Amino acid sequence: MHPKEIIASFQSCGADITLDTEGVTVQNASKVSELTIEFARENKKRIINYLNGGYSDKKHAILSTNDQLIDFFLNKSVNNPGLIDLFLRNNPDCVDLIIKRMQRLKSNGWNYEECPANYEDEETDQLAEELFNRAMANRKKKGA
Repeated sequence: MHPKEIIASFQSCGADITLDTEGVTVQNASKVSELTIEFARENKKRIINYLNGGYSDKKHAILSTNDQLIDFFLNKSVNNPGLIDLFLRNNPDCVDLIIKRMQRLKSNGWNYEECPANYEDEETDQLAEELFNRAMANRKKKGA
């Protein structure tokens, strides 16, 4: 979910997420469910980047595509699993890139049950962009 949508869900409940010296603060947190707060907590780094102006729609497309690839690897529900499977079968080197990205996230403290957002760094972002570009080139080639 795009950070602006996470913030909007807080605002629709009468709460807000704002930047502070510690990162972010939730105002009127009691108006938001614990599940929603936990979801925001798992996406804290992306929310901070968004509030600082460093999270574009393209960045979101790159990271959400990579989130789907990781979820596919972890046998979680994804959009278009057949297309992902076909893409990976036709691009086995991308499988290596996904594994490399997951290993880097793991070395940054990520565990498989949580969103990888708070464990991304420059290296994982570069791998994410490479995977995204490959997926989009594949899509254009197929005429999707």
